[in-house]
Amino acid sequence: MTSYKLAKYNIKSSHKSIIIFYLIFTGVITALGMVGGYTSGLEFSSVIFLFVIGLNSFKENFYFSQANNISREDYFKSMAVTILPVALGMSIIDLVINRIYNVFVASPTIYDMAYGSSSYSFINGETWTRSNSIQTLFGTVTFLFALYIVVFAIGLLITMIYYKCNKTMKILVTLSPLFFQAILGVILYNSPEFEGKYEVFIENILGINTRNSYMAVMTFICLFIIFMFFVYILVRKAVVKRV
Repeated sequence: MTSYKLAKYNIKSSHKSIIIFYLIFTGVITALGMVGGYTSGLEFSSVIFLFVIGLNSFKENFYFSQANNISREDYFKSMAVTILPVALGMSIIDLVINRIYNVFVASPTIYDMAYGSSSYSFINGETWTRSNSIQTLFGTVTFLFALYIVVFAIGLLITMIYYKCNKTMKILVTLSPLFFQAILGVILYNSPEFEGKYEVFIENILGINTRNSYMAVMTFICLFIIFMFFVYILVRKAVVKRV
C-alpha cells in the first residue's frame, strides 16, 4: 500500500510539469498551424519530455522515500506504477490534440507514418488521409503508451547509472553510445549481409514490414521490463550521498 501512496504522490507532483509542457506544446503547434504547411510526428516532443522526466525522477524521490523510512522495494514499485497512468494519459491527450490539429493542418502521428493505411504514403509525399477508426485510435494509443514508458525507463536507468558513477565513469557512460554507434557502423559497412539481417531484425521486432504495431508494443514492453529490472538492481544498492 505504501508504494501506491508514493506513486499517487509522484503523479500529483508531476501535474504541474505536464500542464506547463502542454501549454508550451499547444502554443507551438498553434503557431505552426497559423503558418500552415506539413508537420508530422509531433509526439516526439512527448518522448523527449518523458525521457527528461525519467532523468529527473530518481534523486529527489529517493531521498524523500529514505527520509520517510520507505523501503527500496516500495520505492521501486512506486516508480514503476507512476509512469503507467502518466504515459496512458499523455498518449490519449496527444491523440486528441493531433486529431484536433488535423482539422486545420495535415499532421500524421508516428503511428500513422509507420503503420497507417495504404492511403498514406509518407515517403512519396502523397496526400495523407487520416483515419478515425477504432483500430487506428486504439493502435495509436497503445503504441504511444508503450513507447512512452520505455523512454521513461531509459531516462531513469541512465540517471541511476550516473548516480552510482564517479566523474571518470560518468564520462565513459556518456561516450559509450558514440562508441557503440561507431562500432556498429563499421560492422554494418564491412558486412553487407549482416547489415541486411540487422535491418530485417529491427523491422520485424517493430512490425514495420507487416504494419503490425502490436509487435512494437510487445517489444517496447519487454524493453521496459528489462530496463526496470536493472533499475531495481541499482535501487537495492543505492545509498543516500551526503554532500
